[in-house]
Amino acid sequence: MRKPLADFSDEPIYNMKAVEQQTGISAATLRAWERRYTLVEPKRTSSGYRLYSDRDVALLLWVRHQMSEGLTISRVVAMLETMRLNHEPIWVDMDESAPNSFNAEAPNPPASFVQPLYQALINLDTERADDIVEQGFALYTLTTVCMEIIVPTLIEIGEAMHNGQISISTEHFASTYLRGRLYGLFRVYPQMSDMPMIMVGCAPTEHHEIGALIFALMLRQHGYNVIYLGQDVPVNDFVETALNEHPAMVCMSANNETAALLLREMQSSLNKAGPAAPIFCYGGRAFDTDPALRQAVPGHYLGSDPREAINLVKNLLRNHRDHTHGHLP
Repeated sequence: MRKPLADFSDEPIYNMKAVEQQTGISAATLRAWERRYTLVEPKRTSSGYRLYSDRDVALLLWVRHQMSEGLTISRVVAMLETMRLNHEPIWVDMDESAPNSFNAEAPNPPASFVQPLYQALINLDTERADDIVEQGFALYTLTTVCMEIIVPTLIEIGEAMHNGQISISTEHFASTYLRGRLYGLFRVYPQMSDMPMIMVGCAPTEHHEIGALIFALMLRQHGYNVIYLGQDVPVNDFVETALNEHPAMVCMSANNETAALLLREMQSSLNKAGPAAPIFCYGGRAFDTDPALRQAVPGHYLGSDPREAINLVKNLLRNHRDHTHGHLP
């Protein structure tokens, strides 16, 4: 049974503990959302304690449902604001049970999420992993979650597999889970067709794609028209697609020397487009650890930190636009 949010009472009757029990959202997360997003505005008793209404509880349940579908809290808040501006009703599913509660009693540093997420994944516990990832997104930015929670967790999982502490199948499960969460977020951000197109993919033979996927996700978050091509993209196919679609930039990732060296002809092949040739950039662990590979592969090295790479992309595109006098598509 569904009910419009406006039909719920706005009389303040529930304390924070009651709201925690009804929604599965910890007090720490509630306070963070109120402070950062003004998501709900509870009334205060004469003693200063928060009181929430049925409408507040219903809205929080709706928010948790959207997050369970893969949205970050910032995207949910933006969607909520748009719906309110357009006077669209917000429907709350009355039959939906509250999600499992977050366990943190106070905001924790991002690093404190790594070990719990690692344990959940090696135990094949997606429900627990969902709770941890969603709590991370509730408290931190997309970039912070990706770089300070997801990436360190993947590193720990990879090391555990190489040391024989977990099986290959467990590592595949964990990688597939995290890749799925990132794909879900990538689809949430709109594809801005009026912005410069950037194609992102992995070098031939390269099957470790999460670094490239995180970079593609961050580019899309910054408003670029990102086309993500995934793992093991043959150079000739990538070039043909680029020459047909006319992107402003092409970015490829390689984590081992063999894959990296297969990109040596990429720049010269893209130059067939003449003055409108896209900028070629590359990154990945192979280039991060071996400076000689950066000398062997023509193009722009993006660096080891995607946050800094975003700034480099902005500068390269700005310079490219200036030099081509507006010929970018």
